[in-house]
Amino acid sequence: MARADSYRIETVSPGDWRTFLGDASGSAVFSAGDWLGAAAKATGSEAQFLGAWAGEHLVAGVAGVVSGSGWRRRFATPELLPHTGFLFRPAPTDRPAHVEAERSGATSALIQHLQSRYARIHLTHTPALLDTRQFLWAGWDVQPRYTYHIPLPADRDCVWGGFERRTRTAVRKAEKAGYQVEPTADITELRRLYGLVYGGEADAPVHGEILHSMAQSAIEGDLVEGWRCVAPDGETASVVLFARGGNTLGAWVAGADPLHRDSGATSMLYWHVLRDTACTHFDFVGANLDSIAFFKRGFGGELIPYFATEGFGSAALRSVVHLRRALRRKP
Repeated sequence: MARADSYRIETVSPGDWRTFLGDASGSAVFSAGDWLGAAAKATGSEAQFLGAWAGEHLVAGVAGVVSGSGWRRRFATPELLPHTGFLFRPAPTDRPAHVEAERSGATSALIQHLQSRYARIHLTHTPALLDTRQFLWAGWDVQPRYTYHIPLPADRDCVWGGFERRTRTAVRKAEKAGYQVEPTADITELRRLYGLVYGGEADAPVHGEILHSMAQSAIEGDLVEGWRCVAPDGETASVVLFARGGNTLGAWVAGADPLHRDSGATSMLYWHVLRDTACTHFDFVGANLDSIAFFKRGFGGELIPYFATEGFGSAALRSVVHLRRALRRKP
């Protein structure tokens, strides 16, 4: 195994990061500078791109935002971004052991660097990262998460045929009732409906101001396309912003009016987007809650695991955090 001290860790310039991201293993649209910049602006944090270098070669990298100071100093995948975790250069050889050794050593070097500079590190990785042993060996917490991927062949009737019966029924119900799908860039409406999903903006997992700022940056930067499903009376039943990255379309952020929950409107919106997009792959970008997983499973995608990791700058802080969590779980 290549040793961690075989690599030097340095900040990666925007130009070098774009080049690296172009063909990196685990490359994802949300690791791009525009997305990290939007997140940093919305949260008052600083975007940072770190790389593990072997000579002149950028072997591995990680993107995140930096916030806080002292024992609160944090490096993390930002709120609302599904993943910005570890990425690796394409395999330089067809020898699996050599590739594993290089990536393990670079991972260890990046982990050591992050732990030496930040009190807490929260990173969510793309499904391409399969080997989490370096994180476990370093004492990090590793949690599996899940999403659904759907291939989009030229014949979209194949996609429709893969839906569960309940989902096809929901789509037909909304179409028969006269619901319509149309483009939208109304951020205020998205924010309102996002809050309604959780019973009010105060209970939503992401603050409305952060959502508003990031959505505005994404729309202005042409990073997303927005669609809404409109009821016959003109009310918006649901709205979704989809992120584009190469040939993949991802469901980034959504909102829905509970009054239209049983209308089939949201299912209809997704079907119309899946049917009409020029992209060849679709990512539901998360299916980690029971009700959400049930809804998304109806579209017939493949269940794909990925990992979230959490590290600490000291064993003492890790113990304190774990103790607090255990106490909160007690009845």
